[in-house]
Amino acid sequence: MLNFGALKDMTRDYAKKPSKIRTTMRIRKKGSAKVDRLGFLIIGIFFGILASPLLELSNPINQNEIVKSDEFLGSKATNDMMPEFEFYTLLKDAEVIVSEDSDTNINTVKKNEASVDIFMLQVGSFKTNLEAEIFRKKLALLNLNISVEVVTTKNNEVWNRVVIGPFSNLVEMNKAQKVLDGNKIDSLLLKRKKL
Repeated sequence: MLNFGALKDMTRDYAKKPSKIRTTMRIRKKGSAKVDRLGFLIIGIFFGILASPLLELSNPINQNEIVKSDEFLGSKATNDMMPEFEFYTLLKDAEVIVSEDSDTNINTVKKNEASVDIFMLQVGSFKTNLEAEIFRKKLALLNLNISVEVVTTKNNEVWNRVVIGPFSNLVEMNKAQKVLDGNKIDSLLLKRKKL
């Protein structure tokens, strides 16, 4: 078979250069497109500037309204130049003197609260027990105390929560949370009263 595409290329005379007129026309066409865009932009801005005073003339402002608003602002502005703060006087009246004995009471209350509450981390909640058990087995490699709780909501829906804990203090819980964060597992803090 003959390749006619090759014949077309062969018939062209490559020794001759294209005329200068054609190349300058090409350059002018490319340059004129840029000039056209710039020209349209300048004309648009010019007409916008001319049209803005016309829009202001179509909505005249009532000079009486301006005077009234200035009078209103002027009379009130002089009175309200300095804002009045009452909290300085309120704070002086509400000053409470604390004795040193109250610090020890706070520490004992915090210790008592820590012994009353336990903390757990919820890492998942599933509709079926099978899904919860599969997720619990994946987390078993992290050496954490993992369990599945079955919870019934107010709407009588049954959820299977995968929880880690219980933790008696926040330090242990924070360590477990760092392990979970290192494995890119989100957790939810649950605080419960000790029974």
